[in-house]
Amino acid sequence: MLDSTVIAAPKLRLIMAFDFGSKRHGAALGNELTRTVNPLTEIPAKDGIPAWQILDALVKEWQPDVFVVGLPLDEQLDETPLSLRARKFARRLFGRYGKACYGMNERGSTRIAKAIVKQQGGHKGNFREDPVDRLAAAVILEEWLQLNPNGDSIYLKQIAGPDFVKF
Repeated sequence: MLDSTVIAAPKLRLIMAFDFGSKRHGAALGNELTRTVNPLTEIPAKDGIPAWQILDALVKEWQPDVFVVGLPLDEQLDETPLSLRARKFARRLFGRYGKACYGMNERGSTRIAKAIVKQQGGHKGNFREDPVDRLAAAVILEEWLQLNPNGDSIYLKQIAGPDFVKF
């Protein structure tokens, strides 16, 4: 007799991550099943508010299931004025797209992104004209994907969305 138990396949979730900034946000896309990440683009922002038409087009094209927003925390992992604005951006993402948002400590992601492009060569070092924010978003997402899903990391708790519980 065959066992009629159905084994559910792992859920494929597409995750869009952001390196939040006051002048631009880097965007990256990842796949939770394969744990692969691809930098996408930089989205212009004015005082932290993104060019929504560009973000709308990205979300429409990629149809992510959840968002991860980089939180610029200080050295003691405490909130900063910019991390509070990043949390507000996460709430706006949820309000606009109805997708859960997770936060991730983004400390050092830009430094790592700059080191990567310098190592690869071809970058002239002018990060204003040739930004690395999309790569920083990919670094943030790679770190988030490495978290143990059965662990108790604060970064696996939503910062905006349907199951958000304020601590």
